[in-house]
Amino acid sequence: MNLDEWPVGRDALIRNVEGPPRLAELGVRPGGAIRVVQAAAHGAKVVALGADRFALDGATCRGIEVAAAGQVTP
Repeated sequence: MNLDEWPVGRDALIRNVEGPPRLAELGVRPGGAIRVVQAAAHGAKVVALGADRFALDGATCRGIEVAAAGQVTP
């Protein structure tokens, strides 16, 4: 499932990231934890990584594959 479809308030583990290098600088990397804290129009999300929060547009969210912790396989 991609981040644009992930429900608000649930933690996820990042499986794959296709997007600008800036995402890695922000800590959006495979294996990392992310939480959606607010949803906006067109798949945009406000996300939390640790103590940091930032907004991602819908196109960027569609490039981030996530899964629930119990669903992650190597």
